[in-house]
Amino acid sequence: MVLKIIKNVRGCNGLTYEVLPHPSYSPDLAPSDYHLFGFVKDQLRGQRYETTEVIQKAVIQCLRMVGKEFYRMGIFKIPERWEKCVKRSGDCVGK
Repeated sequence: MVLKIIKNVRGCNGLTYEVLPHPSYSPDLAPSDYHLFGFVKDQLRGQRYETTEVIQKAVIQCLRMVGKEFYRMGIFKIPERWEKCVKRSGDCVGK
């Protein structure tokens, strides 16, 4: 459920800021959920791993093979996804 109340709050430093509506939790707003995990899953799909250690190494290798731009793109999607989520009253944004 999205908090519908928007109010101005005076901070301890004397500045006023606006409290924005925000779902309590949404995987649509967590870059790890919408950007990172899907990528890792796609990279590791179809492979078999014998031990937890081997899986951990494969995930670490996968995360190291992408550059900074990959992570930057995930972070910079947050405002757009936040806006969609709020407009949909917390319903899933999807891809």
